[in-house]
Amino acid sequence: MNIYLDNDTDISKIDIKTKIIFVLVVLVVLINHIRFDNTELKNVDMEPFSEPVQQEIKNGKTFEHEVSGGVAEITPIADYKIYGRVYDIHYRPSKMWAAAVYPYDVSIGFGDFKFKEVYKSVKVRMAGTVSYYSYSGSAWQNHLSKYFKHEGGINHAFTNNHLCPANKNVRKGIKKLRKKDIVYLEGYLIKYKFRGNDGRMEEGISSTVRNDKESFRGNNGSGSCEQIYVTRVVSRHGDFR
Repeated sequence: MNIYLDNDTDISKIDIKTKIIFVLVVLVVLINHIRFDNTELKNVDMEPFSEPVQQEIKNGKTFEHEVSGGVAEITPIADYKIYGRVYDIHYRPSKMWAAAVYPYDVSIGFGDFKFKEVYKSVKVRMAGTVSYYSYSGSAWQNHLSKYFKHEGGINHAFTNNHLCPANKNVRKGIKKLRKKDIVYLEGYLIKYKFRGNDGRMEEGISSTVRNDKESFRGNNGSGSCEQIYVTRVVSRHGDFR
């Protein structure tokens, strides 16, 4: 009888320990989810939140890149680097336009988007391939006007990026990104032609300017967003290339 009680007591202790561990794990996950990331990324040749670095590639060499359901012919048109804060990340359903080439859409703010006050004042939602931002009049008056001389400055510093991972490791780095994360992306702005195994044909080209005519930087059809062949992702989750 005593042996039975001892065993039962041991099991109860283990059960309590398991519950405590579970609660701690949940707390860690919640803290990581709500915390405002201020990680200083290592081994990155770029100032945090500075203007994206872009250099034109003349006569870029076209190469084939195998993607889900077909092959993409990719032509680099500019070297590209961006260092900013993730506002939203969206995984495209396989049947959506260009999903085979760009399985991920990530909206990123640079410049004064590094500040928590700016991040909290600008609301972002993604619909399809489009990333919309908005803010209230009071948010502009009480918060945003401290950082931006005019409202066009927000549009300039907000980017919607369609991402084509160069390999499985880069894809892993993209999948780990969360809202509020500081991120560095490196690769190429591109144009592409996609040939699907089902006969489907698609093509597109990246924006190469910061002053697209659209009031939001996110309409894939008009080319007002950055379309990036990503060769490197750096964040608090690691360095993926």
